[in-house]
Amino acid sequence: MQAHVDAYPWQKSPIGPRESWSPTLKTIVTLVLTNRFPLLSWWGTEFIQIYNDPYRPVLGTKHPQSLGQPAGECWPEIWSIIGPLIETPFRGGPATWVDDLELEIYTHGFMEESHFTVAYSPVPDETAPGGIGGVLATVHDITAKVIGERRVLVLRDLGARSAEAKTAEEACQIAAHILERHSKDILFGLLFLMDDQTSQLVCSAGVDRNAASVVWPFEHAGRTEEIVVVERIDDKFTIVPSGPWADPPHCAAVVPVKSHTAHQLAGFLVLGN
Repeated sequence: MQAHVDAYPWQKSPIGPRESWSPTLKTIVTLVLTNRFPLLSWWGTEFIQIYNDPYRPVLGTKHPQSLGQPAGECWPEIWSIIGPLIETPFRGGPATWVDDLELEIYTHGFMEESHFTVAYSPVPDETAPGGIGGVLATVHDITAKVIGERRVLVLRDLGARSAEAKTAEEACQIAAHILERHSKDILFGLLFLMDDQTSQLVCSAGVDRNAASVVWPFEHAGRTEEIVVVERIDDKFTIVPSGPWADPPHCAAVVPVKSHTAHQLAGFLVLGN
């Protein structure tokens, strides 16, 4: 990032050429670039971005065009959320802190669930109008931790109630009920049981039972006894259920469910995510 900052044409940006930067801005940029923790500086009224190497993974494919870019242009999909958090310290309010900031960000060609612990602090600068030159952002990506813990809960709930079922149909109903309560991880689910070598939909979660009319690759999954990923499921549904997220799922997994008899299947589980 030091090389990127050195090569950037700052004279064309709202904060001007580097030789005109205030001592505070020069110090902040040095602090950001030499720090091993993800740091980002938003400078000036347009919140021009300067960040370090540890912060780059947060940006995904937004980098490197995000360097020197106004924050609102870089993050239009979440600006209504983070904008006020930045404006508060910049306008003289207290520093802002969020332990788990849940965001849907567009960083790899699609919207992704992300979670961050963030602290946005004002940077005093005597040369700036209002005495504050910008905002320093300290960012800790906790996405893997949050999602991992949440998915453990799904498995816990499924395991805790599995013994209640007296029949295969009851087991499917219990599983569907649990999946509906965990829609952030399983946007929809379809449970099929085998009946005379044909698969019959028993219950669904998060999607209309008319989804049974969709042709899923059960033969392939049954023959290989492996999970089959189905891409572009929007071609299969009239309306793809999006669950709690802004974007609907783009793929589904067809999971063969083994029975107690070797090389025989009890049914199939179709999961959308």
